[in-house]
Order: sequence, then structure tokens, then C-alpha cells
Amino acid sequence: MAKRPRLDMRRLARDAAAAPGAHRAALAPGGRAATGLMDAVRADLDALVALQAGGLTWNAIAAGLTAQGLTTADGRAITGRNLTGVISSIRRQAQRGATRDAERRHRVDVRDDAVFISGSACAIPATEASGSASPRPALSPDLVADAADGSRSRPSDAEHRIAALARARSLLKKD
Repeated sequence: MAKRPRLDMRRLARDAAAAPGAHRAALAPGGRAATGLMDAVRADLDALVALQAGGLTWNAIAAGLTAQGLTTADGRAITGRNLTGVISSIRRQAQRGATRDAERRHRVDVRDDAVFISGSACAIPATEASGSASPRPALSPDLVADAADGSRSRPSDAEHRIAALARARSLLKKD
């Protein structure tokens, strides 16, 4: 059997990188080309809204963004309608993220040991972030003994067996 030639991995990486179409285009969700418009608008949303509140139209602001090299996924100039659509999309995403975070904070099965910032959990424990100590773990209420009379909130196995035997006796009792 013929010996297989050994691959030169450095050369393979270099040749593959030089091949046409070797690198994938950075795509946005849905397979569209990513132009950076959404990220640019998200980063400077407050400034863009302030410009519009200052008297500029969305069309003028969109023309300024196009002059700085931002385009649509098709490579066309940004219009005022495109810009307001992107802004609305960013606001919807922020609202959804805030709603999701609020629902998560109210869930009882989610631990409170992380600080939530804009939809993602940070690795900062809550004790370091807020300065307060986290509560001590406690037993479930059905496992805790009643302090007032010393009785348990759940019957023991022996009590279960005695109750089952009493039910069986009432069924088997002759009239």
C-alpha cells in the first residue's frame, strides 16, 4: 500500500485563504449583508434623536449617514424611511429585552446572584453589585417544623401507615 503524503498545514491554510470566495461575508440575521447601520444607529441613538428634535428631518440625517459611508444591505443610500425603521426596530428590541429581564427577575426559579444589564447576565454576584448580603438558604416550608406546637407540617411514614390501616379496617369491618 502506498504511503499517503503528509499534509503541510501551514501551506494548506495559506492556499485556502488565497482561494477566491474563501472568506464568508459578515451576514446579518436572515442572510442579508451586514452594513453596520443597525450598530451605528444603536450606538448613537440618543444623538440622532436629539438632532431630529433640534429641527433636522430624518431624510437629512439619513443623507448625512450615507455621506459617512453607511448604506443599506443592497448598497443603496439610506432614506428617512429606512432610518426610522431601524430606529423603531432598535426600540422594539430594547423594549423586548426590558420586558424579558423584568419577567426573569420575578421568576422564583431563577437565582438572584447575577446583575442583569440590557438582556445579558454579568458575572458580578449580586452581593458585590448591590453591597447587600444574599439571603441564607432555607428549607422548604413543608420540611420545616412548626415552632409553636412542635408538630411537623407533614405526617411521618408511620403516621401514613396507621391512617392507611384505619381506612382499610373501615372497609373490611363487618356490619
